[in-house]
Amino acid sequence: MGRMIVEAATSIDGYWTDADGVTIFPVDDARRAQMVARLADTCGAVVMSAKAFAAGGDPDWYADNYELQVPIFVVTDHAPVPAPRENARLHFHFHGDFASAFSAAQKVAGDKAVLVIGGARTVSAALSTGKADEIWLRVMSRALGRGAPLFDDDMPFEDYFVSEMENTPSAVHMRLERRHQD
Repeated sequence: MGRMIVEAATSIDGYWTDADGVTIFPVDDARRAQMVARLADTCGAVVMSAKAFAAGGDPDWYADNYELQVPIFVVTDHAPVPAPRENARLHFHFHGDFASAFSAAQKVAGDKAVLVIGGARTVSAALSTGKADEIWLRVMSRALGRGAPLFDDDMPFEDYFVSEMENTPSAVHMRLERRHQD
């Protein structure tokens, strides 16, 4: 089975969203750091929160514009009607919880990685499993002061090390890898 890659962004003081619930996810900055292209080559499926799915605006946008043209598994209790447009590579699947979405995504991804993106709840669910092989984390060069924290106190982080780091004007981009016990 493929590995789990969690992609997330946080303010320098640890918040994923501001007090109004607006994410600080810097897509353009991630493109400049060449991270999106690398993820597109690495991932065979995506698990996405409902909030991240809705952030695209028109759900039909994904079929022609989303950088990762792979099956997308959206964690939501309400699948959109009508169903979003798909193409030969990109298909949507809607699941009520993270565990079932990730399990289905792993089967489809095969030997490729499953990318987990989304709101703090979906990212937290992924990280709380202790099975994230990599965390692609952007630490934004600004403080929010309050909002939704990205990391819970009980998340298992002791087995990660920084394997890559790149700086852009607005963020530090880190690739954290989990040490595997032999």
